[in-house]
Amino acid sequence: MKILEITTLQEKASYDNWDHQESASYSKYLEKHFGAPDEFTDEQTVWHGIDGFKRVVCRDEYILHGSPAPHYDFVYSYIDLEVPEDLSDELAKCSGSILIDHLKNEVGARCGSLTANAVTLNFCLDVVAGRTEPTKDEYEKRILEMKAMFDRGEKYELEWWPDEAGDADPNNPFYKENYEITAEGTRCWKGYMRKGFKTMFGKRVPNCVKREGKYYVNDMFGDTVFESEHKQDAVDFLKQNYADLKTCTVHGITESHHSGLRAWFGKGKKGGAGGGGWDRYNTKGERIGKCGDRKKGEGKPKCLSKARAASLRASGGKKAIAAAVRRKRRKDKNPERRGKAINVSNKKKKK
Repeated sequence: MKILEITTLQEKASYDNWDHQESASYSKYLEKHFGAPDEFTDEQTVWHGIDGFKRVVCRDEYILHGSPAPHYDFVYSYIDLEVPEDLSDELAKCSGSILIDHLKNEVGARCGSLTANAVTLNFCLDVVAGRTEPTKDEYEKRILEMKAMFDRGEKYELEWWPDEAGDADPNNPFYKENYEITAEGTRCWKGYMRKGFKTMFGKRVPNCVKREGKYYVNDMFGDTVFESEHKQDAVDFLKQNYADLKTCTVHGITESHHSGLRAWFGKGKKGGAGGGGWDRYNTKGERIGKCGDRKKGEGKPKCLSKARAASLRASGGKKAIAAAVRRKRRKDKNPERRGKAINVSNKKKKK
């Protein structure tokens, strides 16, 4: 009777009963590569002896973790490893993601991917073998190096970890299908969008919010500048502001606060008269720097491409540029203002 009850419970287990889409999607991804889990409940899935690990557990949870950068944990990987008791405290200080069980002589790692877990467990192996010191700096350096490789399009590899799912491959379809890349390289889960930024653990990170049956228009930096429940309204906005979506004109955040804009306007190979990137002009019509480098106390920036500045200069010299800057500041006075952008034409409208 008990066996029948257990079997019935397993048959009823479903991802539909999970509370976190992120962990459910990752568990399905693991199923695709490693087959059905050995254990499946409404709280977790478990695989034994896969991908170089003793056990892999994907839990219906989404745990915020701030080291070495804000992220969420939900997948656990375990290996057999006897850790000397004098090293336990040292490893625990390196990361809350390192899980040591002296009775079982096993070590676990908890993070948001098998790759991150492999990095963590490899660090533990090196510490126990005396190949590296158990310091937080060393651990975080390894995690950040792995992330940097991923961003450069390079695959992270270890001799003992076969990575049969291609989890460390930057071209892995799972990550392309399930994450939306923001302008600064950080990710929002599929079905979510970046809506400004928030501060977590003293670091500025994207504020990812769920899309709720609305239509969104993003600029070229990946930021949402318009939203509506009606598709036609979004289409009309896109048509009317198509050219401006390639600039900071429709942006709701000031250029000085947006590192994506700073990277584009300040370091771009094209566009500016001052060595790449768009340029910032003052009320005298003078070029005073790059678009994303507004100084403290400076008025609302007016940014112009090299071509646009040349066009204004041809029509009226510095006075024409100065007039465009003053017009911008009259219409949009507060340099720190956030919210819906105020579009201001470079030229005075004809009566």
